[in-house]
Order: sequence, then structure tokens, then C-alpha cells
Amino acid sequence: MSNATTHDDGPRWLRWVMALVMLPAALLAAALLTYVGGVGGELSPMRLGLGLAVLVAMVVWPVTPGIKRGGLLAALLAVLIGVFFIAQRPAAERDWQENVSRSPRATIEGREVTLRHVRDFRYDEEGEVEEARWYDATYNLDAMKQAYFILTTFGGVPGVAHVMVSFEFEDDRFVVLSAEARREEGESYDPIGGMFRQYELFYVAADERDALGLRTYVHKDPTWVIPMNAGPEKTAEFFVDMVERMEALATQPSWYHTVLNSCSSNLAAHYERINAVELPPDYRVLLPGFSEELIAELDLLPEGMSVAQARERFLINERALAAPLDANFSKAIRSTP
Repeated sequence: MSNATTHDDGPRWLRWVMALVMLPAALLAAALLTYVGGVGGELSPMRLGLGLAVLVAMVVWPVTPGIKRGGLLAALLAVLIGVFFIAQRPAAERDWQENVSRSPRATIEGREVTLRHVRDFRYDEEGEVEEARWYDATYNLDAMKQAYFILTTFGGVPGVAHVMVSFEFEDDRFVVLSAEARREEGESYDPIGGMFRQYELFYVAADERDALGLRTYVHKDPTWVIPMNAGPEKTAEFFVDMVERMEALATQPSWYHTVLNSCSSNLAAHYERINAVELPPDYRVLLPGFSEELIAELDLLPEGMSVAQARERFLINERALAAPLDANFSKAIRSTP
């Protein structure tokens, strides 16, 4: 007659505790196998099945007789998947989609900043590229006038948004800088996949007719262009900090992360660096659709203006749709409603 529990098995309660402890690691391992290295926006049934199988195995092994053996097998599998994750490396050269095919580059000489590969595309109603144009431009920091916080919401989910910054120089010159997920051909954006090394981080340098036209003409997403109360000197520092990060990414690629290395988290990091402050964790960085409340708290809204007033005054969609994508576009979207 055999005992119900052997020394190797351990008490039943201990096996269930080990299974419970293993559950978070098993869920993470399943997510890694499902998403890492996959095609962004496309879930592979084979990888999903493999992830689910590993999830079950890592939870069940500690519960089955032979607790030591099962625990060791689960731990070994977790280590192997961890090695697989760490082995992934971001790249500067892939089969990129056309609108992110060229990395913008920057040269800073004294007070002059030259940007190469500023994007100025035109898109059809489906968002496909109709006309691909790039240009180079030199900006004098002493000619900096204003920065504009651009907020564009999408998906109909509160808080979900993309944020970027447009910089205005004298003689009605504007350039938009935006931290985004760089997508390969055939990929679409998936916020879950964005947490598991599916995209590289990319800084876009674009003409307003491209960056804002895409979101208003094509996507029809509510878009606000809010002037920042920062002053030319701090604005120039912010511009240079973004440009330096953009240049660094061209030769030292980094993974995009939906939470930790996104459009909003990068803007927050730039703000922290140039102001020598550390912002506390804030849900409005994770959910940039609420970020106008944060910039109000940082005293960056136009003086005396509330969030509600900014929301009403700086929504540009109607003005953008009424304006041709010509040299007067930036003036037209800023005209008084």
C-alpha cells in the first residue's frame, strides 16, 4: 500500500501554492511566445497555440506528482523563453513601410539645426501614400517662436490618443516631431504587441500638411493643436532634446513600448530632462487622451485658459478640412474660430 503523498510530491497544498506562484510567470511566458518577433497587428494561430500550451504546462507541472521535477521543468522552460526574449534586438534596417522608410537625421552647428528627410507625404482616403516627398531644412534656434502640443484621439476609447509636438519658427515655418512605433510592411499597430518587442521606436520629422493632414483629412480623428506657454528659450531646448534623441535612434535603435517607451512617455522624458525635474507616475502619460489636464497642471496652457476652453478653441478638424494642403495650411488651422 503506497502513501498518498511521497516526499518528492510534497503536501498537496504546497503543490497548489507553487502552481499559483508560477501563474504570473506562465502568463508572461505565453505572451512572449505569442507576440515577440511576430508581425505587428497579426496574431499567429500557431504561436498562440504554443503560448497556451506553455501556459498550461507551466501551471500543471508543479501540481502533478513529482513536485521537484515539475518545478524544475517549469523553471527551465521559463529561463529558455527569457533567453529568447533577451536575444531579440532592435534594428535600423528592415522592410519598413514607405512612410517610415527613411530615418530623419540631424546636424547641430551652433544655433542652426539641419534636419534631413523631413516627411511631406500626401495620402488617399484609405491612408495609402499618393505622393512621397522628403525635404531637408535648416532651422535657426534664435528664430524659434512657439511650440504646439498636438493631441489626436482615436478608437473611441477614452484616454487613447497620440501626442506630438509642432515647432514654429519665424517666417511661418513649422516642423512636427513625433515618437511612434516604426512598422514594417504588412504590420498594423497593436498596443498589446507593442509591449513585447514587435516595433522599433521611431521619431518622425514631418511637415504639418503631412502629420496633421493624415489625421484630419484621412483618419478624421479629433485633433487639437494647443500653443504651449513655455517661451522661446525653453521651447528651443525641448526641440534640441527631441532632435538629439531622433539622431541617436538612427544609429542606436530602441524598442518601442506601449507604456514605457511611447509617444507620451518620451515627451514626458524630454520635459524632465530640460527642466531637471522628475514627474511622478501619472495615468495621463499612459493614457495621453487626458494629457491636456497634465499640461494644465504643468502651467503649459496659454495663460488664463482652462482645459475646457483649450478643448473648444484649438480643435482644428473643421478648419483643416476647409483648408487646402498648400503653403497657407498651418495659418488656416490656427485661424480664430
